[in-house]
Amino acid sequence: MKLIKKCPVFVLLLSTGLLFTMIALGGKNTIYASQEYDPVTTPVLSVMFTAVNDEIYPWQLFINQNAPVMAKGPETGQGRPDETESDEQKEPQENSESTGSYDTDKTGGTDRKENRGESGKANEQGENNGKNDDIKDQGINSGESGETNEQTGENADAGMAENTAKDNGTESEPFKEPDEGEEPEGQQGNVKGSEVKEGDVGTIGADALLNASKTYKKEEAGFERLAPLRESTREEYLNHISADIYGDAGVIRAASYEFQTVDESYFDDALFIGDSRFVGLKDYTDLAEHADFCCETSLTIYKALEEKFSKAGTVPEVLENKDYRKIYMMLGINELGRGTTEDFMGQYTEVVDTLRELEPEAKIFIMGIMRVSEKKSSSDAIFNNSNINARNNAIATLADNKNIFYIDVNEVVCDEEGNLKEEYTFDQIHLLGAYNDLVKQFLSEHGVAE
Repeated sequence: MKLIKKCPVFVLLLSTGLLFTMIALGGKNTIYASQEYDPVTTPVLSVMFTAVNDEIYPWQLFINQNAPVMAKGPETGQGRPDETESDEQKEPQENSESTGSYDTDKTGGTDRKENRGESGKANEQGENNGKNDDIKDQGINSGESGETNEQTGENADAGMAENTAKDNGTESEPFKEPDEGEEPEGQQGNVKGSEVKEGDVGTIGADALLNASKTYKKEEAGFERLAPLRESTREEYLNHISADIYGDAGVIRAASYEFQTVDESYFDDALFIGDSRFVGLKDYTDLAEHADFCCETSLTIYKALEEKFSKAGTVPEVLENKDYRKIYMMLGINELGRGTTEDFMGQYTEVVDTLRELEPEAKIFIMGIMRVSEKKSSSDAIFNNSNINARNNAIATLADNKNIFYIDVNEVVCDEEGNLKEEYTFDQIHLLGAYNDLVKQFLSEHGVAE
């Protein structure tokens, strides 16, 4: 009692620290299963605070919500395994990551579109303002049709796109939402013994896929977006497996285009949209002297159009203020483990189609998600190259080799087995600073004639 009276603040901090540590340990294999930390450099209680950032709260440990945590989706941000944000993956000297990045500090500055209000492009912008505002409300559970309907699917790199479901032994009947009051069967893996309730799972199936196919403009009807070969199964969803439902047809078709080598001036009218991988590209190459970057650590496809980047504002606002002829986008690593491939593909399709509407004269370069190292891939049920390949295979189907192009930087950063080279990374996920030049060189060798 004397100690409490003399040092009440110390006792309070000590007791709360112990309580938080016990909560973190208690939920390590349930609600905090997707959170990572380095026990050497950070205390275990930090898991609880990083989870709160993903809207996973301590009381969920006591009400058995560990299964829906993964499936809540972008509307709440709940359960999103933010792999690029773990403490063990930050290296302050070699590859420190800035957030909310947008660069316009170059000759000529940002050119405002003075006559945009009188142009047809302004009309498109006005028509799509509502859509851009709605994007944040259309997370994983967006199987509904709207002005921009969602396409569903997933991806794998060429030569590595054999059926993921077969590899994982999960080939079964397509996943269907349970009826009200009905509990899903076959729970396995990270969600074993827990409940998946109605509304936790994105709408997938034939209707969603049909709606997605309607998004492509009639004047570009000569290009047909590939349809998925099957749907994700319940087992794949419950075990965080990104189902390979497209095969490598999209990757093969995209690879048939003959790209050109270009010089640095080619990027003077380019905009890069991405997560921490693009933060490294901006910080460790001179591309920022030519191009603009809307990139931020932890950025996802679900927030790509609503995120505010420093003083520049959102991507739609950036596109309103300057004409761009190339738009590069690399997103997807942070979305692994969140919903199904159909959910991811639906939102990805919507973003690409919106960019086409906002900047119809621009060439859009969809960049494949960069893989992780073999060490990471073989030890992680979510952040592995099988899941990455599956989703890359899906987004590649959006490329028409005319206005939208798919390029895969894994060609220059991976070994013969298709894994990110160990010597290129400090955390099994991000490139060491110097190796971002490989990405810049790759981009220079994949230009499109204007």
